[in-house]
Order: sequence, then C-alpha cells, then structure tokens
Amino acid sequence: MQRLKIFKRTGLTIILRLCAILCSTTGIVICLINARFDGYSHWTKRLLYFTTQSNLWLVAIKIISLLKIRKPNRTVYVADYVFTVNITLTGIIFTFLLAPFADASYHVWSVSSYLTHVLAPIFAVADFFFSVKNFRLNKKEIFYCLIPGLTYSLLTFMLTFVGLDFGRGENYPYFFYNYFSPAKLLGFSNIFPFYMGTFYWIVIICSLMLMFGWAYAKLSNLATNKNKSFDINA
Repeated sequence: MQRLKIFKRTGLTIILRLCAILCSTTGIVICLINARFDGYSHWTKRLLYFTTQSNLWLVAIKIISLLKIRKPNRTVYVADYVFTVNITLTGIIFTFLLAPFADASYHVWSVSSYLTHVLAPIFAVADFFFSVKNFRLNKKEIFYCLIPGLTYSLLTFMLTFVGLDFGRGENYPYFFYNYFSPAKLLGFSNIFPFYMGTFYWIVIICSLMLMFGWAYAKLSNLATNKNKSFDINA
C-alpha cells in the first residue's frame, strides 16, 4: 500500500513538473516572438526582465529535478525551493503591482503572461508541496531565497547607471527599479507611481521573499515523512 501511494505521488510529481516546464517554456517563446508587438525594440531585451529569468531558472531546475527523481539530491531540492519562492513572487508582483497600472501597449494579460505569471507558478508550487518529500529545510536555507532577487537588483543597478535601454526607451526594467525617478534611491514623491525610492521597494520585495520562504519551508517540513520536528530557530 505504501509503495502504491509513493508510485502515485511520483506520477503526480512528474505531471506537475512537466506542466510547469511546458508553461514556462511556451510562455517565454511566445513573449520573445511577440516582443516587437508588445513594444520592445528587440526580442533579446525581454531576457533582461525578472519574469523571463525566473521562468528560465524554473525550467532548468524542474528538468534537473525530473532527472534526479529516483535519486533525490538535497542541493537540487533547495534550488527548487528557492526558485519556487521566486516564481511565486514573480506572479504576485506582476498581478498586483505591475499589471493593474500598465498601459495597453504592454498587452499585460496576453497568453504568454498567463503562462509565465499564473500557470507556471501554480504548477511549480503544486509540485513543491505535493511531491514526495525527502529533505527538511533549515533556517539558513530560507535566506537563499534572497539570492536571485538581490542578484537581479545588483544587475539592474549596474545596467541602469550605464544607461542601457531595457527595450522600451527606458533605462530600467520596472518602475520600482528606476534610480532616477522623482523619489530616486531613498526619497519620496507624490508623482505616480514613484511614491518612494528604489531602496524601499527592494526592502519590501526582500521581506516578501523571506515571508514566503519561511511559509513554504514551514509547510514543506510539516509534510515530510520524517519524525524530527522543524524548528525555525534552529
């Protein structure tokens, strides 16, 4: 009976990972093909955006995790956890912060947007929670969730100051990464949407990363098939 249950869970895991890979890959391909239609000067510019990068990382880790499904690896599991948290924030930030205020030229709710911002995160999260658990996450590994976002923040900081065009005639990818906005780095303004400086946005995003990282780790550890209790203060 136990073997049958594990077999069914393994089958579900494979399906969910394949769905996540399919959604992310298809969404990325479509958004690159439609780059000019969406107002970007060249398809390569879309590779500079966190949505594309987080989906590419998700595809890579889901493929690796499929190859390792019979011999689970802790490093792969932690990486899957980190990129699952990041793809979750990708969807949330786009849905609630970017999409509602974007002009029509962005075509925010296109097929590629649904695939990369909604369906891929859903399948990634479902896979993370419903797949068979073999490892427990510790407190240190929660902070790994910050690595992709902070790396991207550093990258955009450097590209912004060298004046790189992110594809729409602007030297920043998202309004909250505009270091030359009326609010600049540490200030505030009454000009929409630049109500506060980039530093505060980065703090908020990092806080959300840690919050989701903690919640996902807590729930994942509760679902493991080990007896040792998870201590978030360990």
